[in-house]
Amino acid sequence: MGLGFIKQSFKRQIFAVFLLVLLLIVIPGGILTIQTFQTRVRIDYENRDLEQQRFVSDRISGMLELSKTAMENLSRSRVIKEALRTGNGNTIDVYSELYRGTEDIRNFAVIELYRGSKCRYSTGTSNGSLMSSDYYWMLKEAEAGKDVVAYALNSSAVDAGSSLLMVKKVLDDPEPCFIMIRLSQDQVKEQIKDGINARDGFILANKYLRPFCLIGTAEDGMVLSKVRENLLSSRAYNSEIRDNVYLNELSGTELLCLYITPPVLEESAVNAGYRVLLLLVLFGMIVCFIAASKFSEFFSRPINELYRAMKRFRKGDFDTKIELDREDEFQQLAVGFNKMTTQLKETMEEQVRAERKVTETRIAMMQAQLNPHFLYNTLDTIKWAAKANQVSEVATLAASLAGILRYSISGKQFSPLEKELEMIRRYCDIQRIRFDDCFTLETEVSEELLNAVVPKLILQPLVENSIIHGMEGQKDGRIKVRAFAEENLQIDIEDNGKGISDEYIKALEIDDEETLKGHLGLNNVNTIIRMYYGKAYGVKASRREEGGTLITVRVPLEFGEINE
Repeated sequence: MGLGFIKQSFKRQIFAVFLLVLLLIVIPGGILTIQTFQTRVRIDYENRDLEQQRFVSDRISGMLELSKTAMENLSRSRVIKEALRTGNGNTIDVYSELYRGTEDIRNFAVIELYRGSKCRYSTGTSNGSLMSSDYYWMLKEAEAGKDVVAYALNSSAVDAGSSLLMVKKVLDDPEPCFIMIRLSQDQVKEQIKDGINARDGFILANKYLRPFCLIGTAEDGMVLSKVRENLLSSRAYNSEIRDNVYLNELSGTELLCLYITPPVLEESAVNAGYRVLLLLVLFGMIVCFIAASKFSEFFSRPINELYRAMKRFRKGDFDTKIELDREDEFQQLAVGFNKMTTQLKETMEEQVRAERKVTETRIAMMQAQLNPHFLYNTLDTIKWAAKANQVSEVATLAASLAGILRYSISGKQFSPLEKELEMIRRYCDIQRIRFDDCFTLETEVSEELLNAVVPKLILQPLVENSIIHGMEGQKDGRIKVRAFAEENLQIDIEDNGKGISDEYIKALEIDDEETLKGHLGLNNVNTIIRMYYGKAYGVKASRREEGGTLITVRVPLEFGEINE
């Protein structure tokens, strides 16, 4: 129903086309633009985030490398080893060695030297001993050997964060002795604060995702908990996390860095983009409606003008013309309409003239039929009187003329070819008496063509033309009538007379009545045939090579009953 409603109005069709084009361009283009913009912004922000992550990771890696270097230096110090082995050393010498070896890390780390569970020396404040649990962790982390740097936690809270403890065993005898460097969360924050924005977060954790420090938006531990849950469920670590999470492992350690940033574009910003797209579509629909109205008005004006002109022409105003001040196809259409009306008017006028001519001819025939009735009855009386007085020629003349008159005054316009042949035989009987048997008539027509329907009285004027113009002065004249069928019916009338002139042949072709005055019957027959059947049919004349004239009549081959 909707499609039918659109088809009922040219304006609605244009509007539908414009709207369809708009929707096909604006909506996919708008969506593609928004998504491309999102992708571009996301890529740019990801690159920025990755740079920040690398900065933070490099800063922490640098802290760890400096710390490991300091531990290596301290573990090789003879003064420190001797102090830890004996438990009694020169304190000034030990601290001098300790401060000299940790010069690069004292601003972010606390260095402690342990013998057993008791802290002997420290660069910070220390309670002097470790809890049994802390001591246990130290031994467990450092048990791999004195050349291994171990990383340990000193807090049992899973997601609260704790100090990062770097432990290295130095001696086993007489008690385990080791060096510990303590990096607190506050110290880590201070070192990496330049690389973290106010809306970002950072987590430093071990391989089991137990955090050493949680900074910024990661302090609540929710992101870390979700990452741990995803990994335990064999999902992507950042699955179902709204924020952007970047995870990497610090080279040469078993520590993980997680950098967290907020979404690049909030959902409200994306929705705002789609709302703008919707407003553009609505605005485009209004523009399409206005444009469709203007276009339909521009195109429908000449169409309406053509419709009104056709309506006037239908009502009989054959002088209707369309005047358009344009140079496009509508102007060509108007010119074609004007030519069509002119040709139709000429055709109708020609048809009226033809019908008037037929009417005048029929009136003349009806007037001519008045006297032949009386003449026919009189001739019939003469014939019987001539037979009674044994005057055969007069009887023949009267009988033949009566037959011709009877055939000519019948009301039928068509007759069988057989009747036409009979009539020219009667006519030739009269003319042979007149011309003292100076010619003969021969017919050659097949049985099946005798019933062919032809216009009445088309052969007698042609035979008369051959006798009058061709047999004068002839002693052995001959007239032959032949009929044969191809696609149409063709009747040839040939004689051995003087032959028709080129002037008459040309006049017959162009219907020159003035020139054909001497051959009026020839011209009349040609006119009647063309009025009945059209210009493709008619009469042609030519001269025979052996002398004489050949008249060819061409009419459609038709059989059937003869109508009045």
